[in-house]
Amino acid sequence: MAISVIMSVYNERPEQVQQAVDSILKQTYLPREFVIVLDNPERSDLKDLLMDYDCRVEMIKLVCNPENLGLAASLNKAIELASSELIARMDADDISVTNRLEVELEALKTRDLDLISGNITYLDEQDEVVGEKSAIPEAEPLIQKILPYGSTIIHPTVLMRKTAVQQVGGYRLLPTAEDYDLWLRLLANGFKIGSINRRVLNYRLRGNSMTSDAWKTYLVSRYIQQLYAERKRTGADSFGRGMSALTDKINDVRAQSTFNRGQKYFTMAMASMRKRKLGQALAALVRAMVTSPDNCYYVINYLRLRTIWSVNGRRYRQQPSD
Repeated sequence: MAISVIMSVYNERPEQVQQAVDSILKQTYLPREFVIVLDNPERSDLKDLLMDYDCRVEMIKLVCNPENLGLAASLNKAIELASSELIARMDADDISVTNRLEVELEALKTRDLDLISGNITYLDEQDEVVGEKSAIPEAEPLIQKILPYGSTIIHPTVLMRKTAVQQVGGYRLLPTAEDYDLWLRLLANGFKIGSINRRVLNYRLRGNSMTSDAWKTYLVSRYIQQLYAERKRTGADSFGRGMSALTDKINDVRAQSTFNRGQKYFTMAMASMRKRKLGQALAALVRAMVTSPDNCYYVINYLRLRTIWSVNGRRYRQQPSD
């Protein structure tokens, strides 16, 4: 089956973009095409690099946006241009392992899925391995139960069916978490989503990608979950309504500061849990919850997700994928 890889490039370092592109060109299962959208017309260095690839490599299709459109619009453009039924996502500062597409394609076909995600290893800005993501749920029924409370699907590892994505309207324009919104719309429309615990991608941790976006990600994810619940009740959602209020809250500096303080206690609780210091973990969780109503909701939602996984994980466990 033919695969089209899609990638949007914005402000990554040229050497990181080169690593990302080369990791696709060296796959054991080569894609039919690699659609790359340059979404930053001011980065002449990235344009020169990508135009060189476009001239040398037949499978590469380069599109240069005349103005910055954002990730969702750029990915929708790439999907429209893709000629394959299967679409693989790639981020411009990550590195796919050599057999990523081969492994994902085999799992997608074997399990008759519409979308599959893999697991990741973490890299820092200097290409050093700094950790591995813990196990992710694999089985479709388990992911179906968990996804309304939080995403375990790792966007740049995804292989998905173009027809499924187009049927639900592609990516929608959101301040962040556009992928989570897409996963929940696929789920609401009956498409099958699964994962494998193979580490198929080296995921770049950037200095500005963690706590600075925690508040925005929380608010937008909660909005997306509300839209999903609305779709389940009525068959449609009111996307766009309330967006102004959402933006205002994202820009509330005081609320963001309070939320980030609660997140520090939550992080302390998780660290204590890993060390099996249950008393310290419980105390930190309580401190997180009383910091603000938003922190309380965050913790409760997380505990729901973990409970669903713990109760159902053994029942839906996949065969080892390594």
